[in-house]
Amino acid sequence: MKAFPDEHAVTELFAAPVAACIATPGMFTASVLVEEEAYIRKAVPKRQSEYAAGRAAARMAIAKLGGGPEAISADSDRSPRWPIGFRGSITHCEGFCSAVVVRSTDAASVGFDAELADPLGQELCHLVCRPSELAYFDTLSRIGVDWPKLAFSAKEAFYKCYYPCTRSFLWFRDVSVFFSVTQGAKRGGDFAVVMENETKPMPRRSADFVGRWMAQGDRIYTGVTLPPA
Repeated sequence: MKAFPDEHAVTELFAAPVAACIATPGMFTASVLVEEEAYIRKAVPKRQSEYAAGRAAARMAIAKLGGGPEAISADSDRSPRWPIGFRGSITHCEGFCSAVVVRSTDAASVGFDAELADPLGQELCHLVCRPSELAYFDTLSRIGVDWPKLAFSAKEAFYKCYYPCTRSFLWFRDVSVFFSVTQGAKRGGDFAVVMENETKPMPRRSADFVGRWMAQGDRIYTGVTLPPA
């Protein structure tokens, strides 16, 4: 695996003053707090280590913002229960785990996702992307990024930002994403998300969600911020 981005690069994926922590190898073997242990007790060892790393990284990010070492347990839907005054997001992919945290006064919600940069695959493309998106991706510059895979990651990040505000489930094709490449940067930029399913609740306008992406080494990273109302 190639090197991870630095934590400053992760924070630049967000339109708010987030704190980021990329899990160190030791965090994957860290002990979870008593309040967290019940949610992972029956999981397979790989999932237990990812959970431990995610919680340890999240607590480190909270500490960077001046918060205390509180437990980050889970709600009945398994989403993290953040300490009062904070919002956050945790992501895992092969060999990588990271958390971002923001004060609730600085953002209503954030969503963070990391994925290996290998192509999504034809069958999954049609499950993740709307036909109009696939046609649109064919018009984009070929800069070494698999646009359908980036769309998968962008929609994951959007969902992590959207769900805490609505508690509403989304299918991938409920939304469309549109990418731009930052001037002078071949492997990074912005993205917009459009809600296509009119039956789904929206806490704010689609345009209020700020999406950013970057590709580095063998991974892609996406972040979504919903600023304060």
